[in-house]
Amino acid sequence: MKNFKRMITMAIAIGMAACALFSGCGGGGNDPYADVDKSFLNGIDEPIASDDVQVKGFDVDITIDLIKMLGCKTVRFRLPFSLMSTPESVNEAKLEEVKSILGRIIAAGISPVGQYSIFPAYTSFRPDSYSSVPRPDDPAYVEWMEALSDMWEKAASLFPEITYWEMGNEFNSNTFFHPNGYQAVSGSLQEGTNGFKYEEQVVAVTDYMYYATQGMHRGNPNARSVMPGLSPLNNSFIAVENFIYDVYDRVKSGQAPCGSVKSTEPDDYFEVLCWHPYIDGTLDEGWLNAQNRIYQAAIDNGDEGKKVFFTEFGFSDDGIEDLEEAQIGYFERAYGYCKNDMPYVERLFAFRLYQCSYAATWGGSREDHYGYFTEPDGVHGFGPKQKALSLQRLYGGVGDLYKYYNV
Repeated sequence: MKNFKRMITMAIAIGMAACALFSGCGGGGNDPYADVDKSFLNGIDEPIASDDVQVKGFDVDITIDLIKMLGCKTVRFRLPFSLMSTPESVNEAKLEEVKSILGRIIAAGISPVGQYSIFPAYTSFRPDSYSSVPRPDDPAYVEWMEALSDMWEKAASLFPEITYWEMGNEFNSNTFFHPNGYQAVSGSLQEGTNGFKYEEQVVAVTDYMYYATQGMHRGNPNARSVMPGLSPLNNSFIAVENFIYDVYDRVKSGQAPCGSVKSTEPDDYFEVLCWHPYIDGTLDEGWLNAQNRIYQAAIDNGDEGKKVFFTEFGFSDDGIEDLEEAQIGYFERAYGYCKNDMPYVERLFAFRLYQCSYAATWGGSREDHYGYFTEPDGVHGFGPKQKALSLQRLYGGVGDLYKYYNV
């Protein structure tokens, strides 16, 4: 019955783009999307406060200046893993550094969305990698989730200037969220072996979101939790659609979260939906329909009007100019859909600011060519690719994007 319900939503979702044209769509003459602020649509993603800067010649002030000149109104701000190891053990030097960077971003008129992947390593669960999580049947599972909540409380209290927090990254993939014993694929982001079973992943991610959200609300009552951006595994938007439906099913079951307190209220787990709508090949109306089918999960569960962030979206041009030119058109089309036909999308983060040759060592050769600017090569500094010039026009930015090319 559940699968049948999901099938019939396809026809409903196709009509959502047309629905956006009418202010009364959504019921009762009231606009359910009134809280979605499209002035923040123009976004960018680039690790700015990373522990391990991988871009050649990286400079914080140059980066912020380029982001501003592009016309970006929001940035995905990834917090470094080394910031704290426990709520009582904060790296004060790193905190000062991150605070300084964050202050410069805000002073430039750019709104940060914090992204933090927190994995406590001080409970009776002993992780064998940074991203290890106890399985739901592990005796230390609830203890670990409670520790997670304490760490999120601390993070939110340290950064009151961040009001949106993305709780991790692509946690529907074992690559970024896995149990002990997981075997990754070297030099690739593909799924490895010995990871969570799908049902375990739904349970663990749902619990993670609950404990993270409750913690951040204790640390900053004004903070809002953002679902960890979900990945279209194997280039399948159905994977995202099913995962979100199954998270809602888990929430509504009355069995979540783990521990003694239960909640069937989705806002107790996530207040903003988030996924990464990457696509290989041509982007057309089928892409729009796929995103609407995903959002239908929110509508079906009484969450119409809940805003959506696309915290990563872009294309790898593989260093091929003709392919880059085609992808410029695809991005412009997706941007138009987000602006005009997807009333639920508030922020779209272009991935990523810079090309990064080092990224090929952990993500494969394609990972090097998502960037909008080339890396310094010893002769020239950061140089805009054609898609950077296009993005600036699309975003309404101003300024010379070649400013740092001949320095």
